[in-house]
Amino acid sequence: MIGKKRRLQRLLVGPKQRCLLVALDHAAWLGPVKGIDCPTSIVKKVLAGGANALLMGPGFTRAVEDILHPSTAVVLRVSLTPGLAPESTQEAPLATAETALRLDADAVAVSVWFGRGGELAVMRYLGELLEQCDRFGMPVLAEMMPPPDKAYDPDAIAHAARIGFEAGADIVKTNYCGHVDTFRQVVKAVPVPILVAGGPSNGEGDEDSLQLVQDVVEAGAAGIAFGRRIWQSPHPDILVRKIGAILFA
Repeated sequence: MIGKKRRLQRLLVGPKQRCLLVALDHAAWLGPVKGIDCPTSIVKKVLAGGANALLMGPGFTRAVEDILHPSTAVVLRVSLTPGLAPESTQEAPLATAETALRLDADAVAVSVWFGRGGELAVMRYLGELLEQCDRFGMPVLAEMMPPPDKAYDPDAIAHAARIGFEAGADIVKTNYCGHVDTFRQVVKAVPVPILVAGGPSNGEGDEDSLQLVQDVVEAGAAGIAFGRRIWQSPHPDILVRKIGAILFA
């Protein structure tokens, strides 16, 4: 088995084809904040907890290549938000499918933030990237985020996610609307695997994060793509282990 199928099987694992993706791609936006200030340290912790996939930029990926497990799926962030630029309402193109191949990535990731302006330019970039990746059998994860004022509105979430599916993305990452039955309809409307974003930690322990995982699994999502909820936790390895117990049960 080669090409896209093999790469997707490293991302979506087990009999239920689930993914525990830890997002470590925030520093271009937030800066080297606590939790991701030391790439090697956080990667060791989340891998010890059982994360099967990591979302990282090219530089971060190179910094931790020596400690990645052979089975660790790498999702390469090929667009980023330069947080110091006042006009950076959308992510800027950063890398190509060839970069992902050189880094032995299993997928590439691009984000589209609706409601911020500049969406058409990012969609053109996503379309060009999808064409590149199709030639090389490289899966594409599209992070399709609804407008800020409708961040948790199920109709807006479904619409944003469906745009990613219609564009040809292999996996879609988006928000959870907060209700299992309603999100089940989002999953039904988007016939590719959906990963749910975590957003910031609420600072009240891990129970809220674990309940979120339980809910999205019940709704039929393929897994989670948590960043701050994990690396802001006092014990990322323990939290990842608990998430895995739910996802891979």
